[in-house]
Amino acid sequence: MNSNVPPLTVVEPPQVMPATGSGTGEPRRGRPAAVWDLDGTLTRTDTLLPFLRRVAGTAAVVRALAVAATRELPRHGRRDAAKALVLQQLLGGRELGPVDQVARDYALRVRDSLRADSMRLWSWHGDNGHRLVIASASPGLYVHHLGRLLGADEVICTEMAVVNGRLTGALRGGNCRGHEKARRVLEHLREQPASQVWAYANGAGDRPLLEIADVAVRVTTYRHLTLRDDR
Repeated sequence: MNSNVPPLTVVEPPQVMPATGSGTGEPRRGRPAAVWDLDGTLTRTDTLLPFLRRVAGTAAVVRALAVAATRELPRHGRRDAAKALVLQQLLGGRELGPVDQVARDYALRVRDSLRADSMRLWSWHGDNGHRLVIASASPGLYVHHLGRLLGADEVICTEMAVVNGRLTGALRGGNCRGHEKARRVLEHLREQPASQVWAYANGAGDRPLLEIADVAVRVTTYRHLTLRDDR
């Protein structure tokens, strides 16, 4: 196995925690897994709003954001509620076929603008036989296409409900963010055990994801460090 881990820009050294299995003290089995957040981690910027502009137009996106900003939403989970409202306004009732075509084209554009430093590590994991997992709060409409383009083994993301070939605008299973993202990743790891779990993320909202990893890497653009496992 190639042990020369390529450099990645991170805000702090990786937090390395022992991979000891479920309380038995025995080593875990299974291929190591690298779990990657998308926006700001594999990409440099947000991917959702540019996608929605391609589907619905800039004016419609501005109106939807204005409605979400002025609507009285629950204090707890306000961010998730605002996102659900925007998606409902912009995607609800649309035929899946045309939206899917936009999503395919958009995924190609996203792939061509990914962070070079993150992609070097993505390739390093793949070359060493690790499972590659994307875990994102962005909609599966385009994240699944991007995952196929990148050769991901699994995509865990926010899913949209579809009835009779049309998007309802509702989320299927909730927003894949924060604790919900970590829960889904753990569910996947129960089905596909990993001897070691790496997690890459850029925002405070992904702290739950980083906390479940053996090697947790907070990705930023501030300083250039060499990622290493100090065990």
